[in-house]
Amino acid sequence: MRRSLALAGGLSALLVLEGCQTWQDKADAEALTDCAKIADAGKRTTCKTEIMTAAGDAERSQLADQRAAAKAREDRDALLKA
Repeated sequence: MRRSLALAGGLSALLVLEGCQTWQDKADAEALTDCAKIADAGKRTTCKTEIMTAAGDAERSQLADQRAAAKAREDRDALLKA
């Protein structure tokens, strides 16, 4: 029961946070705007690709951290039950 409550609380917190625009999102948007100002099409495409890749890497890292924390909580719960 604790596990389901914790999971529900965690998911609701993530939903709330997903609706908010973070400073990282704003920085990425500004960087993409700066990329759009580059005259050379090749450099502009490279700039956009680098920003999107960095944002994707950061998101994957954050998800991995969240999974690790969830796994640690599950392990602690299992140890408490044992």
